[in-house]
Amino acid sequence: MNEHTPKDSRGLYLLTAVVLALGIWFFVDEYGNNGSAYQAKMEIREIPIEYLGKEQLADRGLMLLSDGTTESVDLTFEGPRLLVVQLDRASVRLTVDLTGITSAGTQTLRYNRSYLNQEGRATLSANQKYGKLTVSVSRNSVENATVNIGEMSHKEVDVRCELSGNVADGCSAGEIELSQSVIDVQGQEEDLETIAYAKVSLILGEEAMESVTQSLTCQLYDTSDNPIDMEPFYLKTKQITATLPIYMTKQLPLKVTFISEGKVSESDVSYLIRPESVTVSGEASILKDVEEINLGSMNLLDLIGSGARTFHTYAVIVPEGCVNRSGVSTATLEIVFKDMATRNVTTTNFRPGADLPAGKTVVFETESLNVQIYGPSQAVQAVTGDDIQVTPNLDDFASASGSYSVPVEFTIPGFRKVGVIGSYQIQVQILDSAAATGE
Repeated sequence: MNEHTPKDSRGLYLLTAVVLALGIWFFVDEYGNNGSAYQAKMEIREIPIEYLGKEQLADRGLMLLSDGTTESVDLTFEGPRLLVVQLDRASVRLTVDLTGITSAGTQTLRYNRSYLNQEGRATLSANQKYGKLTVSVSRNSVENATVNIGEMSHKEVDVRCELSGNVADGCSAGEIELSQSVIDVQGQEEDLETIAYAKVSLILGEEAMESVTQSLTCQLYDTSDNPIDMEPFYLKTKQITATLPIYMTKQLPLKVTFISEGKVSESDVSYLIRPESVTVSGEASILKDVEEINLGSMNLLDLIGSGARTFHTYAVIVPEGCVNRSGVSTATLEIVFKDMATRNVTTTNFRPGADLPAGKTVVFETESLNVQIYGPSQAVQAVTGDDIQVTPNLDDFASASGSYSVPVEFTIPGFRKVGVIGSYQIQVQILDSAAATGE
């Protein structure tokens, strides 16, 4: 290259040189030793031993003691230099299986060796292999692991729950509920004596409005409220479920649904509900959309004739899962019609309806009908028998002939707020039109 060589070309030349150098180095390293790879040795010291099956030991009342137990091993690896240089303490895994131990005492067990890749997953369990190349162990500090197994002691400790976070305005928290208030801790007796209690931490978050339930890990503490190293202990219960109920409190008005039928409506009455409201608390998920408590329904037409003022009692039923904090279980509805009168009137104003079947004639065998009417006092007093029109309902008699007792309907033209209380029937004779005229 000279000063006139473009910069891009210089970079390409440099990259090519690096690739060629790596290729030559790899080839020489793998085949430069008379056709074989160059060999190398590497000592890795204090590779920790991982002991498996501690839970099975605990189920038998046994535990692994640190005193007298082999904690680590020094290994010297030998093999192709390309492979040996890739090994370190993190890539070699040593394990000892404790599941076969059934009694206390010092024992000797074989440790198993495996290798981990960069992702931490095991590869081959014996020698590290790459095609025909292998890495082996030429020396170890110990051939087998010594384990010291002791008998476990037990201690029951109380579980406390620590809260963090806060409850939203308008809400209140109840008492913490734990799936277990006491746990059994196993370990050496001298270690167990240092334990004062166990604690879990429940995180509410900010402005919590709904009950919080979490599965929490126990931490042991001493009498000075300092956390204790959990390694020497075995807990059969590793997770505690903690629940903090959070309630919303609302003042809910009481309501009655009035059914308007006939000529009466809610505007015709004055009423009062005692108490007007109750205080209710419950889960925010239940109460957040509740704005009132409906005591029930009342058909206003049923009240006509029952007196000027009536009282009705209803049970106060709060939403399921909620608590009535007012202590009031019933409410009273006091109701009175503003201006309502009744009167009996006799009418002879019978008229065939538009539903009279074609080719039929109706003869009224009932000559008069006494009915009870209701409405504003002045209007009720003004109604006469001629004002009340009685029409038979012949919907179910389209093909019939003969004498029948049929229901009737009433109209009182000119008296919009006056109606008839109750239902009535009259006797009619349905004839074919030809028969009625004598043809």
